Formats: sequence, structure tokens, C-alpha cells
Amino acid sequence: MEQNLFSNLIKEFLEANFPEFVPTINYQNDGSFDCSLKSNSKIFSIWIATYNSEITIGIEDPNGNSDIHTHISCYELEDFQSCVSELSLCINNIKNDKLILYRDENGKYDWVEFSKFKNLNNSERFYWNT
Repeated sequence: MEQNLFSNLIKEFLEANFPEFVPTINYQNDGSFDCSLKSNSKIFSIWIATYNSEITIGIEDPNGNSDIHTHISCYELEDFQSCVSELSLCINNIKNDKLILYRDENGKYDWVEFSKFKNLNNSERFYWNT
């Protein structure tokens, strides 16, 4: 899918479903954009990017690193609905504390489904709301 079309479709989706991201949209020269939303706890952010006609969603950790992310491929227009459904699920899981940020004993951040989190080695958990 052409980059400008893809970015416009994702922007329209965000406007309709997650308008809190829209004020932070920052377009790049290639027509892609990135945007973010700070957690209610002010500890981390969700970020979304549309580079290379795919959705990338991730968490920026308290140190400002954005290594924690996943890619949602959306190469054809007929894939769009399943792509934004996956994006919605990921955003909602983070905002509803079903997908959480944690820091292990070595200070490394990662994300995990809350139901699968094991507090091994005194890892510290971070939630969207608290």
C-alpha cells in the first residue's frame, strides 16, 4: 500500500477510535508519521509509527528507549481491518493493564501479558494507570 494512503487511513482510524494520539502526530518526509501517548502514571508512553507502510506500536520506557515494540504488517487494503483490530487490541491491553511494562533485576525493560508475568528475581512492574 502506498505510504501516504496508509498513513491517512491510520490517522483516520486514530481520529475515530483513539483521538488522544492525534495531537502528537508528527509527519516525516516520506509520508509516514509517529505519535505517542504518555501513561496516566507518567512512567512510560505508548508510541505508534507508520513507517514502511506497516504499523509499529511500542512502549517508550522511563529511560526514553523505544526498543520494546511489535510490527503489524498491512501491505494490502484488504488487510487493513485486521491490522487496525490488532492495533486496537494492543492499545487497549496496555491501557487496561493486561500488557504491562516491567524492569528485571538487571535494569532491562520489557513488556509481557499481565497473566504471564512471574515476579522472578524481584522484577518491578509498571502499569498504565498507577
